[in-house]
Amino acid sequence: MMARLNLMPWREQCRARAVRRFQALLIVTLAVALCGVTWLDQMARSRLARQALIVASHQAELERLDTTLRQVDQLRGRREALQAEHAAVSALGAGRSQMPGLFLALEQALPEGARLTEVDVEAGRLRLGGLAASASVVARFMRDLEQVGMVRDLELVHLRRHLQGDEFLLAARLLAGES
Repeated sequence: MMARLNLMPWREQCRARAVRRFQALLIVTLAVALCGVTWLDQMARSRLARQALIVASHQAELERLDTTLRQVDQLRGRREALQAEHAAVSALGAGRSQMPGLFLALEQALPEGARLTEVDVEAGRLRLGGLAASASVVARFMRDLEQVGMVRDLELVHLRRHLQGDEFLLAARLLAGES
């Protein structure tokens, strides 16, 4: 008779070796996966940190540019204010340089028997007030004033009779460049 061999322990050992091999392979796989995940996490964190630095540098640059832009806007405002002041001063200077010509023209046009009590120049408008011996003297003054060529649209605002003479008020527009 043949002796029967009991293969149970051998099979048990093979199964135990296979389980240990599987467990070792599982542990190695888990360790490699953990290393891979840790490496990917580290890469993502470093990339995120680099992006945060880039964003911070861009924000600092934007703040610097905003500050510069505000300064440029302030300088533009100052320049516009200075240009407006310069234009006003130039206009006053031009008007002042034209005033002697205006007074000379008024002196030439003013007839005997009339005198001026008010001369007002504002925004290109001329107002003349005064006393005249008669209405004909005022009419001659208006004709002479138009002939001098310093004014246009000359009109008599009012003419009133007083004991000292006829009080008159004339209004006209100065020709361009005379204000």
